[in-house]
Amino acid sequence: MKIAIPIWNGYVSSAFDFAHRLLLLEIQNGSETKRSEISLDPESITQRAARLKTLGADVLICGAISRSLASMVTASGIKVLPYTVGPVDEVIKAYLTDKLAQPQYVLPGFWPGARKGFRRGYQCRRGRQ
Repeated sequence: MKIAIPIWNGYVSSAFDFAHRLLLLEIQNGSETKRSEISLDPESITQRAARLKTLGADVLICGAISRSLASMVTASGIKVLPYTVGPVDEVIKAYLTDKLAQPQYVLPGFWPGARKGFRRGYQCRRGRQ
């Protein structure tokens, strides 16, 4: 399995759409076997989604991500775990031990269900406040 994490100064980057560096981890039997950093050039969201697929990523752990980019990444078969914050090594450990949902790894302002495909539990009603 390969995990992609956009990074900045040892932390999960706050927005994948604009990240400049990507950490790519290879995981076997629940342990990290290989780690590499990849430079991300400014590119369209279509190119960015295609780049993840080309790299063979199975999971993207990231901070904020636009709906359109998240949809493209998901459509290419990559699981997206958005709204994640924290030091990269702690986030990796939390993911591998199934503790990524703990509050210290959740981006402030994220809504319940955001990690389940950007579905909100309400409908917009015009004319009501």
